[in-house]
Amino acid sequence: MMKNPEKKALIRKLVKKEEKAAHEMASRIWELAEPPLKERESSKTIARYLAGNGFRVTWPFKMMPTAFMAERGSGKPVIGLLGEYDALPDCGEKASTYGHGCGHNLLGVASAVGAVAAGNFIEKKKIPGKVVYWGCPAEETLVGKAYMARDGGFRGMDACLCWHPSSVNSIRSSGGSALDSVMFEFRGKTSHAAASPESGRSALDAAIIMDVSVNYLREHVPEDVRIHSVICDGGKAPNVVPEYSRIWYYVRSKNRDQVDNVSRRILLCAKGAAAATETEVKVTRLTAIYNRLRNQAMAQVVLDNFQLFGPPAAGPADRERARALGKKGNFADKINTDLDGRQGRASTDDDTVSWLAPLGGCSVACVCNGTVGHNREYAMQVKLPFAYRGMMRASEILAGSAIDLLSDRKILDKAVGEFVAATKGFRFDPLIPKKQRPCP
Repeated sequence: MMKNPEKKALIRKLVKKEEKAAHEMASRIWELAEPPLKERESSKTIARYLAGNGFRVTWPFKMMPTAFMAERGSGKPVIGLLGEYDALPDCGEKASTYGHGCGHNLLGVASAVGAVAAGNFIEKKKIPGKVVYWGCPAEETLVGKAYMARDGGFRGMDACLCWHPSSVNSIRSSGGSALDSVMFEFRGKTSHAAASPESGRSALDAAIIMDVSVNYLREHVPEDVRIHSVICDGGKAPNVVPEYSRIWYYVRSKNRDQVDNVSRRILLCAKGAAAATETEVKVTRLTAIYNRLRNQAMAQVVLDNFQLFGPPAAGPADRERARALGKKGNFADKINTDLDGRQGRASTDDDTVSWLAPLGGCSVACVCNGTVGHNREYAMQVKLPFAYRGMMRASEILAGSAIDLLSDRKILDKAVGEFVAATKGFRFDPLIPKKQRPCP
């Protein structure tokens, strides 16, 4: 294994070489701001870059038209890197447009640059091994990696790396909540709501009764469970008894088994509402993800490289740009070194991958303190110079971590050993029907 100064200098050189291409890609993807499962040009932008750097690109990946896999090298070990590129609604420069309110214009690019740097390293040093970039669409709808995993993705890796833009610098060891995304469709019968209401069977009544039942259920679930819902369709006119309604639920918990149990009880609420209104109900689990399987060895690898390269530094011009956007202009300048971390309430489909390979990752500051995610103010910051600086720092951290795993068997064996022990007796269930197509 190289000494840190030698390693740092080499990785800096390898990543610096890609800086112009990285900035162009991040800017292009920011401008495209494509919705989940429609990231055609965004995904092609990254895939073309990887193909031009010696990666063998498989396009598309199974049922996912904007998913792909890119490989470079051969043999073992195999190290994966996760990339995303989807945008969010109502986060664009103009109202009701898509924008990168979560910084995915940076995310997919940094992972790609890290993969190229690691690929160049193993070729330069003549080290056996393979680097695999996973182009993952629709993270914001928690669909991409769930369906890719169902269809055989993320298998055969010895370890995998991920990252996310943030307002803080930290190790992503604890992940978020497991989740079910479930659609309930009720079908009844129309009638004149005033002249012959007795002839109708209201699908809207069924949705409302179900939601009332679920609200009573909230009293009887564990404290860490979160249940959210929206009625997507509830009829067209007040004087027509609605024959169709659609209500969409998210069920979250820090534990996958708890999600399964609460989802089971919500299904009973739906069946009870259908029985009470003499309607029919159709249930579709749109997606489902696991909570994170921690891997402390992987967290340590990433932390070591984060400390080696340090957090991105903000200057007076960065602070002035933030103030121009209405922020105080303060930026994180330290690394949170807590390897245990606190499990989050939100969810990410990265966590499903953690059950298929040892997963390590980090958050790198790309926006200033106090910036709200999934918001226009976030999207406006992730095209600024500080955000690009954070992106390139993430590339260095990912490249350094991948190189450690590729070149130091002791580091990799520790991560794999921890993973094998934690998954003993576990059998991966994709949780989604085999032939079901992903929905945005």
